[in-house]
Amino acid sequence: MNGRRLARRLSVAAAVLVFLVLVASAWLRHSQAGLGCADWPACYGVIVDTTETPLPGTALARLVHRFAATGALVLIAVLAFAALRRADGVQVERRLAWLALAIALALAALGIWTPGARVPAVAIGNLLGGFALFAALAGLSARLRDPVPRGGGSTLALVALAVAFVHVMLGGMIGAQFAVTACPPALSCPAADLSTLAGSGILDPLRAIELVDGRARAPAGADALVVLHRLASIAVVAFALAAAWAVRADRPRAATIAACALGALAMGVAATLRQPTLVGTVMHNAFAALVVAALAGAAAARR
Repeated sequence: MNGRRLARRLSVAAAVLVFLVLVASAWLRHSQAGLGCADWPACYGVIVDTTETPLPGTALARLVHRFAATGALVLIAVLAFAALRRADGVQVERRLAWLALAIALALAALGIWTPGARVPAVAIGNLLGGFALFAALAGLSARLRDPVPRGGGSTLALVALAVAFVHVMLGGMIGAQFAVTACPPALSCPAADLSTLAGSGILDPLRAIELVDGRARAPAGADALVVLHRLASIAVVAFALAAAWAVRADRPRAATIAACALGALAMGVAATLRQPTLVGTVMHNAFAALVVAALAGAAAARR
């Protein structure tokens, strides 16, 4: 087995482990917030210490998160160390490996401040960092599989990737500020007014979460934030499908992008039309991660 093939297998294995971390993290984050709790929705936003009061699936999710994160960090360190060797024509691969290691170390450092954090910036930083790490590994795997750029489509894939990250950030702000129930279970949210976003402070990631009798209260403008997230999801699907069309010569990659985007849309619509559930929200998070990975792979493989 040559070095390039081994590196690709390591990058794929690391990406799978990071995906497991993302899923486990979403489960822990939303279960701690009370999503889908027994006395729904009265218990939503009641801060629960999952170490003192274990919730269903919490122990397994915590175990998966711990071991998958450790394994991913080891594999990423091996990839970054291997990238130190001098070789021609692998500058992009080397940068992606080092980028992955830098993100992984930053996430490990951020984890120190995560327990008990009461500002959205910490949760959003963990979420975006995890997605960025998954994207870097997906891009690295794609480059190791196709070392020769295949032509056009990378710019559109990068634009779609940027839009996807904005969408992820908005979703993270909804969860971090306990705004999941801000809109009724319907496609429309009649009371929302997008013009209130700027002055409400809900877009400020450093604004502390307000607690009233031990329960987090969503700030003003939460419904508008939910609507903005829904509009962003439409933009993500549109740009992702455009990127899939741009790389249609590579049918498997184009089909993967389209399938992930449509799957994420379906999960989002399902979550919108009914009361949110823990499993449904985690699956929505997982599909969003797959969209990011598919777009990152397309962007990296074609540059």
